[in-house]
Amino acid sequence: MTDELEVLKRIESEIRQLLKWTRLAGLQQLKAIVSQNLKTDKELAAFELSDGEKTTRDIAKLAQIGSNATVARYWEKWSKLGIVEPSQKRQGRFQKIVSLEEIGLSLPPMLEASANDEGEKGQEAQGE
Repeated sequence: MTDELEVLKRIESEIRQLLKWTRLAGLQQLKAIVSQNLKTDKELAAFELSDGEKTTRDIAKLAQIGSNATVARYWEKWSKLGIVEPSQKRQGRFQKIVSLEEIGLSLPPMLEASANDEGEKGQEAQGE
């Protein structure tokens, strides 16, 4: 029984190593796909805001895009690329498979400002 357990532990360790390297390679490929297909700050913002909860109308407003139909077209294109998936929370909405920061890309300026505002609000609430 002990020998079998040792073999299983070795297999688990090797699988963990494979998973680590596969994830790293996948993230690099994903970064290239996102960089090649999302050219503007508005597209990057719309991608980052695609959390499976927000509507196309919400995202269009927050990303400063003229039309929610544009966001719907983005989702359709991105779904074919495999960088968004149908929301697990809300039918008809999409969610990104990874954040921009996870693949080493910066948030667009319009989102950095709101992220900083959120961080400051959280610090103020803790200080009270």
